[in-house]
Amino acid sequence: MKSICYLKSILIVILFLLPLGCSEDEIPVEAEFTKLLMGKWVNTKANNNLILTDASFVMEFKTNYVEMYATGFQLDENNKIWMENSNYNFSVNNDVISIDGKDILGKVYHLELKIISLNDSLLKYSDSKIIIDGVDYTSPVEYTCKRITKDYSSQFVGVWYGKCTSNNNNDTTYHYWEYFADGTYNYYFHDENNKWFKKTDNEGKYFLYQNLFVSNYSNDLTSGIVGKAYECWQFSIAGDKMIWTGLRANNKTVTYEMKKVVNPPEV
Repeated sequence: MKSICYLKSILIVILFLLPLGCSEDEIPVEAEFTKLLMGKWVNTKANNNLILTDASFVMEFKTNYVEMYATGFQLDENNKIWMENSNYNFSVNNDVISIDGKDILGKVYHLELKIISLNDSLLKYSDSKIIIDGVDYTSPVEYTCKRITKDYSSQFVGVWYGKCTSNNNNDTTYHYWEYFADGTYNYYFHDENNKWFKKTDNEGKYFLYQNLFVSNYSNDLTSGIVGKAYECWQFSIAGDKMIWTGLRANNKTVTYEMKKVVNPPEV
């Protein structure tokens, strides 16, 4: 009996001295955050206010610790363009995401983003450090981002016919847009002589991020502005109907409504 008690005592001591593994509740916070971060995120708010739609940006955190960042870039006074750029790497330390890399203009970035909250659908963070080409531009802003989980590309591809339905808008004519699966598109406009033309200098490239649609184009016909430009829209599709909405300056909301058709116009 004494030998049995002695063996039990030894076993208890051994178990006590063995290193204990982490339970699910004790997973290091950076490992949990890293796991939740993986995927695409689209910005929806800044300091809890809805952003202007053209100020949208998209982030994708990839499993190889590469980050893709997409936003509109001001190339010069007359040209701006939406671009995706994967020249960034990221790491997570406790509740801070560190990002390093170069943007499309060659500027060197070091960012530190402090996670406020993160779950399967929402990411909230604030800028705790913004260093661009060695200069500190830190100005804390709290951002809210929504996870991208759906792909509407198959519904989006095709030919759409419609017009702006907002009041007090200069664009009052009908248009055709022809979207292709490779991310290019054709745009058709109606001139003052009721004749259809295909615009040949529209820089026809578009991007979809769930319900965010971004279109690059050039030489805007409505405003007469010359140069490269882009527009961001929130969109919804129900059957053969599509609606675009964009929050613009002075809290003005612009809306386009269109219907899916079989063919573009004869030009």
